[in-house]
Amino acid sequence: MRATHYGGMGDGDIKEYLIEWHTNGVVSPSFVGFEPFKQLMELKVVCPMITLIRLYFPEKQDEHYLVVDEENLEGILANAHSGQQGLYNAEKLLSTTEAKYWEVEGLDPRIYWN
Repeated sequence: MRATHYGGMGDGDIKEYLIEWHTNGVVSPSFVGFEPFKQLMELKVVCPMITLIRLYFPEKQDEHYLVVDEENLEGILANAHSGQQGLYNAEKLLSTTEAKYWEVEGLDPRIYWN
């Protein structure tokens, strides 16, 4: 199993990465940067208004965002791990965040079927 966060095509095929992690029991695969988000959108496995992005920060509370569409993320207000309120451009947020990495939850489960 890979020990690092997927960062883009240089790390191999993203579908193979997702299947490998799923097969090995990892609940939420992790990524860095915007390229993986774009790849997930191109695979049509991101479910707008269902899929969540969680940014992991080294020294502050993590943040959750709902995927609104292929360009926008909306901060989720929760008791723990709230995102920043409002809409954010996905490319800008994921490219410039100080988060160490991000996870995705709520992908279309058909990605794991061959």
